[in-house]
Amino acid sequence: MTYIKKIRSRLLEFLTHQIALPAIVKFRNNAPFYYSMKELESFPDGTLGKDLVEYLKKKGFQLLRNYERHDCKHLILGYEMDEVGEACMQFYFLGNRHYSVPVLSTVFITFILMPEHWNKFYVEFKKGRKGKVFDGLDYNQLVHLKTLDLRAEFKA
Repeated sequence: MTYIKKIRSRLLEFLTHQIALPAIVKFRNNAPFYYSMKELESFPDGTLGKDLVEYLKKKGFQLLRNYERHDCKHLILGYEMDEVGEACMQFYFLGNRHYSVPVLSTVFITFILMPEHWNKFYVEFKKGRKGKVFDGLDYNQLVHLKTLDLRAEFKA
């Protein structure tokens, strides 16, 4: 990894974990997510809930309060939980006409800091234009459904 990419990575990590996450948790008022990682582990293989907990464990992550839905979206849309995957997912949501502060700020920052991915961002934006809207979904119900079925339903 080049020196510039290391600096960029640290900057994005700082902006996300020290500024964005604490601010969003403070102001976001989502409906509660009913399941813990332990409960999701007991879900049948192939369900979004089971796949979510397996993916989080594989990455060394925990289920974060108020971010369960966000993590489910990563699995449904097939975006990695890394800098590029996160940026691509936010460009998808911008294309999907989801104009929230987290989407707009992530798109703005990653557009400036990651010019080598502009073509990829544009492709994901166009996918979002064609994709099914995520607003109003009940993730407490979605976690019981097959991940592959959800991917097929939301595929752009």
